[in-house]
Amino acid sequence: MSTRRLRPVLAATALVAALGLTACGNGLESSGSASTGLSGSPSETSSADPSASPSTSSTGSRPSSSATSTGGSSPTTSSGSGASTTSTSSTGRVGRCPIGSLDVGVRSPSGGAAAGSTYLLISFRNTGSRSCVLDGFPGVSFVGEGDGTQLGAAAERTGTARTVTLAPGRSTTSLLQVADAGNYPQRSCAPTTADGFRVYPPGSTEAAFVEQSVQACQGSTGGSPQLVVSSVGTSG
Repeated sequence: MSTRRLRPVLAATALVAALGLTACGNGLESSGSASTGLSGSPSETSSADPSASPSTSSTGSRPSSSATSTGGSSPTTSSGSGASTTSTSSTGRVGRCPIGSLDVGVRSPSGGAAAGSTYLLISFRNTGSRSCVLDGFPGVSFVGEGDGTQLGAAAERTGTARTVTLAPGRSTTSLLQVADAGNYPQRSCAPTTADGFRVYPPGSTEAAFVEQSVQACQGSTGGSPQLVVSSVGTSG
């Protein structure tokens, strides 16, 4: 692991450009393996109630403290397996995916690790009976202390915003870069073990908690973000 400071935004942008931005319906296609301290096992959860503690089980557990959402942006259009931009409802429009109709999870891509960082895919699966839209960037932050307390700053965005329409049972992903806490001065970073991530689907004011043990800076990272997130419709 590199102990020098890095610029995660540039690393994430380079990774996205190299691997290509596509709407994910059922995974990604790349080689290698992501490493550096995060489990590759998926943790699935969804929540419409931000009042519960993340110390409960990963399925159905919720954060208690609010976090700054980075969701919502003027999108471009993208489509892929299980995702389209033409489906309509009885009103002639496809509605935004509500948090109650989404399973939100985190998994490791099959490739995309870089020195000093780990890359993860945040997955959003439509569990409802109707097609729905996800539009732009999710909001992501570390939470901890067993009660949903936000640790450090929310994720910064990278890349172009996209719109994905999910048919029932289909999914899409957003690429998340997590810089190693060891990249930052220990005194200012004040590293601690996070309980997981608070994830706001794009445009949502309600969040899901996804359990994931990872070292997070609860203090300052000196302007170099520890978390950088891409739009939905992005795979590694």
